[in-house]
Amino acid sequence: MSHEITKIDRQDGTEMAWHKLTKINPKLTLRNSWLNEWDIQKERLSIVGAGGIIRETDFHMLTATDDPKIQIGVPLADSYVPINNQAFIECIENATLGIDGLKLKSVGSIMGRNRVFASFEIGAANFTHGKRNFESFINFSNAHDKSGVFLANTSNTCIVCANTFAMNLQYKGKTVHIRVRHTKNAQIALENMEEIIGGALGAQAEFKQIFESLDEIKTNETEARFAFAGFIGQGKEMSTRASNTVERLTDLFNTGAGNKGETRADVFSAVTDFYSHESSGKGENRMKQWVSSEFGSGAVKKREFLQSITEDYSGLIKKGVESLSLN
Repeated sequence: MSHEITKIDRQDGTEMAWHKLTKINPKLTLRNSWLNEWDIQKERLSIVGAGGIIRETDFHMLTATDDPKIQIGVPLADSYVPINNQAFIECIENATLGIDGLKLKSVGSIMGRNRVFASFEIGAANFTHGKRNFESFINFSNAHDKSGVFLANTSNTCIVCANTFAMNLQYKGKTVHIRVRHTKNAQIALENMEEIIGGALGAQAEFKQIFESLDEIKTNETEARFAFAGFIGQGKEMSTRASNTVERLTDLFNTGAGNKGETRADVFSAVTDFYSHESSGKGENRMKQWVSSEFGSGAVKKREFLQSITEDYSGLIKKGVESLSLN
């Protein structure tokens, strides 16, 4: 199940998501959401030894408060203190208290309740250019299965173009700073939220300026193919797979949603579309693709291409000419 919303999970949202499983709630709040309907609790793990003697171990298992038969995550040592749903909700409430322009859009759990999330739209950072509508979000997530930590990140979603561009909107340039104290009563605190939001607004404004400037520079299919080949081939001979990627990017330059095949903005959008939706299997595993797009290799590729197309476009074209001449 690519969306990873199992029978014991749920996603609440103000509008229907692509997987068509959203429980619509126009008045969505953290306290009026799925994560407030259940929580995690510890169950001591025991083993049966010789003679049927039961001995308690130094490990515990997480189960759901609404149904103890639901096991969440993996066995945990006593030294590991998980962050439960209530602590997750309280941290987000405290961090966002008094900040105008934030609208909760989605809350839920995935992967058998192993991971939980909440996503807020940053209304002041939204903008529209041509047929493309860009929205900015701050996302909070937590893993009950030790697969990750409490995390906050900002991302930019192009709705009409159906692609997601993971920008570096985070506070202080790289990461949102989170302090997690693994104590008996685990506490988390997200610091400087107003500065984080301010950083997102500033980065979004900068991106808007960059995107609009790219849309003013005319280009054509031949030059676009050179740009894609330069980025993929780096001036070297390309494999069959790499050549196919260049051709797919050229198709997206002309026919991708919102693209006209006319400007450098179409070149940029083709790359972000590809690495948001197709680079991990052309939609075969949407969860894998989303992780790649927002946090993994896809996000890295999109940032690298933005740097190349804005800082050394002529060098990019030169590499493309060299790569295509070798194929």
